[in-house]
Amino acid sequence: AYRIATLKTLLGKAGPLEEIAGETSKALWRDIRDIRPFADGSGKPVWRVSMTPAQGHQMVLTLRMQAAVSAFYDWQGGLVWLRMEEGDPEAALLRGLLRKHGGGHATLVRAAPAHRAALPVFEPQPPALAALSQRLKQEFDPKNILNPGRMA
Repeated sequence: AYRIATLKTLLGKAGPLEEIAGETSKALWRDIRDIRPFADGSGKPVWRVSMTPAQGHQMVLTLRMQAAVSAFYDWQGGLVWLRMEEGDPEAALLRGLLRKHGGGHATLVRAAPAHRAALPVFEPQPPALAALSQRLKQEFDPKNILNPGRMA
């Protein structure tokens, strides 16, 4: 109760507030969990980007100058969901901007089959880490049946 009262006092200065509870609250958090704004059946490429929260907004602003993209922020900007509006995943552009804005990881969550086949789903690893990952995968999955061609 104390935290709610304090937040209402602080945030009330910015405009009208609405407190949600019960089923409405559950539905809101379910929509956030499921990335509801991008669950539209469009098939447009969707990325899950994990990065320094202070850099998330700036990276998206820079990306928007070069590509049509919608963004959905979570974790105070440390988790950014991106939907590429033109159909091209823009992997090289996104991963390059991610490096310029403090690093992180970009995982391709949804894309057309041709793009998924051509792009690594996960952030490419530096050579030494890739070699270590390959050796570990070989030890744990010698027959290469778990995510063949996708991991390590």
